[in-house]
Amino acid sequence: MKLKIPDPRALPRRAHRLARWTGSVAYRSVVVPLLELEETEHSLALACRLAARRGARIVLVAPLVVPRELPFDAHFDAERAELESRLEEAASVVSSRGVTLRREIVRTRPGRLGDDVARVAAEHRAELLVVGAPIKSQRGFRRPFPEELLPLLRAAPCRVLIATGPVAGGGLPGPQATFTKILVPMKVGPIGDEMVATAIKLAQEHGASVEALHVTRVPLDKQFDAELPEQEKQADASLAEAARLGTSHQVEVEGRSVRARSIGEAIVQEAQESGADLIVLGSSPRWRRQSRFFSPTVDYVLSKAPAEVLVLAFPQGVLEDV
Repeated sequence: MKLKIPDPRALPRRAHRLARWTGSVAYRSVVVPLLELEETEHSLALACRLAARRGARIVLVAPLVVPRELPFDAHFDAERAELESRLEEAASVVSSRGVTLRREIVRTRPGRLGDDVARVAAEHRAELLVVGAPIKSQRGFRRPFPEELLPLLRAAPCRVLIATGPVAGGGLPGPQATFTKILVPMKVGPIGDEMVATAIKLAQEHGASVEALHVTRVPLDKQFDAELPEQEKQADASLAEAARLGTSHQVEVEGRSVRARSIGEAIVQEAQESGADLIVLGSSPRWRRQSRFFSPTVDYVLSKAPAEVLVLAFPQGVLEDV
């Protein structure tokens, strides 16, 4: 059902605190690993849009993988020359964005890329890592995160933004890619706050609108139309916060509350019906203590979404109770 968003002047104190906090979300140090061409271009474009316009720095990390049977300091002149050429090409992506780019070639061993990228991020005191993932094919979704970078989710000293790229056939990723409608499912707590902040930041860059979606999950042991007063109160509060953020940043935010048995299915259905071309999700670090890296909801959306997906993952050791 559509909700009437309350007057922002009447919002609770937490909404005002969130609006002040979000004003500082302009990352000044961002690390981007050099992966496949399309993934890297898309990641760089997103990093530029999220970085502060003045004084920001993007560190582009090119991995030079040294086979285990060779000395770590062995000469790889041809490989280095190829990486330097790719770094030069990638630099053109950000040359017109007013953001400083630093290029580094980092030696690593097979299976160590995630840890070494995390180390570079720590050395540069990065606030964000932006990593491209394979584009969703029309026949199904490829692995949402490169296998060799999975350890990055555990080792990263900062937030990790995973960019899946658009659905195949929906246009190539790149610095000129444009979003028109961004769907952000509401989540209580700091992760949810940053999901909304990221969506609004990108909406400002693209002139896009934002739909804040609150999904009330109805347990199987209850009737679908059962009274759930606490959940409904939470939905009203979270959508009011999103409205306040949008008003503060001159971004149109539409609030919507739905009931569903499965949160992931509700997000995918809403993305289809609303025509959203970007979904912003959050990932709690507590899932990384298990065999999976993402929650069942995030996994489902990654595999079924009709649009590009961004997953904001927090580093291990923070927000463990979220």
